[in-house]
Amino acid sequence: MELSLLTLNLHTYEQHPRHCPFDTMHQHEREVNIIAEAIAHLRIDVICFQEVGEYKHDPITTPYGEAPSNMAFRVCKKLRQWGLYYHIHQDWSHIGFHRWREGTAIMSRYPMHHNYSAYVSLDRRKNNYMSRNITVSCIDVPWFGLLHITNVHLSWAHHGFFEEYDNLRKLIRSRLHFGVRGDLMVGDFNAPAGEQAYNHIVGNAEYVDQFHELHPHRFYQPSYNGQIDGWKNSSPKRIDHIFKRNGHPLQVKYMEVIFNDDFYPVVSDHFGYLAKFKLY
Repeated sequence: MELSLLTLNLHTYEQHPRHCPFDTMHQHEREVNIIAEAIAHLRIDVICFQEVGEYKHDPITTPYGEAPSNMAFRVCKKLRQWGLYYHIHQDWSHIGFHRWREGTAIMSRYPMHHNYSAYVSLDRRKNNYMSRNITVSCIDVPWFGLLHITNVHLSWAHHGFFEEYDNLRKLIRSRLHFGVRGDLMVGDFNAPAGEQAYNHIVGNAEYVDQFHELHPHRFYQPSYNGQIDGWKNSSPKRIDHIFKRNGHPLQVKYMEVIFNDDFYPVVSDHFGYLAKFKLY
């Protein structure tokens, strides 16, 4: 049994910023199509998006994220129009770039149970772009059981990462009694490979960096090009990760960069990662 997983930071509608938000959304139809086509062609099982934009003046739906401007839901709807049904769970953290609700989303071909979201930052104000709300779900994978997915966008080391990560660990531990067989942490950790925040995650061997496990010789290969928000005064780094809880019965067999102009066009200021796991 194999499971494929994609993680991608969507950049909150900032690939083609326009004065009018509706022009911005129209320009991003290109990105929506490219992402949906990749998911459909590669038959990706689980998708984790960060920096999911939704226009702040759209009504907040129940469940959250079904507003017409929500970029993850736009991808999900397009796939459903093509006959590919994906479940979706999402929530938002704060207002990003002055006019977008910015959050995280998990999509899955398989049923999703125990969906939840929670702030891991002390600050929970919607008007503070440093507040951090994460999404979690248990994916009911056939012939395997429940795979726990945590989809995160954390702060920088100097701006709350360590506190947020410790709160995240506590949240995950509180959920493993659901009968979880596998546990993955996925997303934009703002924790460059080899630096202090990254070492805080892997240092006690609780979690294993799946990219490093397959590609140790590419340890510092960056997950973006140029200079991006939050990293304008440094060279590109690998800050997007997939971590597996050590000892759980799944093994990464493939993990490559995607949406980098070599393997599908660029759609964001971040590249994505596509991983495939063998499930035992």
